[in-house]
Amino acid sequence: MAVLVCDGRVVAPAEVARSRAARRRGLLGRAGCDGALVLPRCRSVHTVGMRFPIDVVWLDGADRVVRVRRVVPGRIAWRVLRARSVVEVGAGAAAAWGLRPGATVRVCDDAPMTPVGALVLVATPIGNLGDLSPRAVEALRTADVIAAEDTRRTRALCTHAGVPAGGRLIAVHAHNERRQAEELVARIRAGARVAVVTDAGMPGISDPGERLVRVCVEAGVPVEVVPGPSATLAALVLSGFPTDRFVVEGFLPRSGRERTERLGELAVERRTAVLFESPRRVAATLADLAAVCGGDRAVAVARELTKVHEEVWRGPLAEAVARADSVEPRGEHVLVLAPAPPPAAADDDTVAAALVEALGAGASARDAATEVAARLGVPRRRVYDLAVRLRAEG
Repeated sequence: MAVLVCDGRVVAPAEVARSRAARRRGLLGRAGCDGALVLPRCRSVHTVGMRFPIDVVWLDGADRVVRVRRVVPGRIAWRVLRARSVVEVGAGAAAAWGLRPGATVRVCDDAPMTPVGALVLVATPIGNLGDLSPRAVEALRTADVIAAEDTRRTRALCTHAGVPAGGRLIAVHAHNERRQAEELVARIRAGARVAVVTDAGMPGISDPGERLVRVCVEAGVPVEVVPGPSATLAALVLSGFPTDRFVVEGFLPRSGRERTERLGELAVERRTAVLFESPRRVAATLADLAAVCGGDRAVAVARELTKVHEEVWRGPLAEAVARADSVEPRGEHVLVLAPAPPPAAADDDTVAAALVEALGAGASARDAATEVAARLGVPRRRVYDLAVRLRAEG
């Protein structure tokens, strides 16, 4: 049996009107009209003899919906010049199945009637609600389940977008993500489309979503993404620092050995680093960065990104510390740390001492040169020549 597939989801049985008789009959005579009739290479719909309203969906040459129209008995013809084929369905089915402009609709022969579910990561605005994309709105509108970090904030977002949340909202946050993952995988396997949203930005980036994606991947269920606003990328491109190589550090540990180790890694990090911080702790984090990286290291401090009071301050860490102490920080902050400068070249005495240690451990001149050159960041030829000289003198 052929089926109608909308954006990868099997939505209904389908029949292709390949004969003139089938085209004339349309949906007439169908028991319950629970399927769809496809009219290939059709640019108009005639309603002579039609007994009930239908939804007509016009498709272009790429199988994308260009128009949806409710047609009532008595209208002789509807035309859409950009269309190539037409799908006729019972009145109301187009909205129920997601057959909206921009959707991709195909007829597949002998496809299984098992609904195709997926986990859909949906990026949401980080401040400006105008950044919610039409595709994100559609993903929320057509989702069977909306997994939200905070259901109250997501319900308000859905209201703004004109999307009825109904009973589709469930809470998935840092404290229950692992427990909810198995249940959501079961729903996806049953054909549900689960949209995942966080309070702001892209799920999985310093927000819930990473574990859920990993469980879905391991379970072999589809995972999709609707990209959009990102505080990480917004701050990165506003910083003025190199963007060809960067690392996202997220939130640093609040204290202890792990924080010390992470700060030490940032001190020598040769890539641009992006960190998140709350207004209560941003002054302490800037002071710690200045202590390990030096006060001259450049930093960009971004806050209230995409909002009315968006601000990006750029300068050395020492000045950033003084500014944070004198001005009350407000709003969530993104810190962009400039790459560490290249280390100073090792002198001959340093290289010689490392070589003596390596040669004394039994390494050959070649192996010792390779190891020391990689560790000190100096040309291997220079190290090898010095190793040969030391071996000859020794």
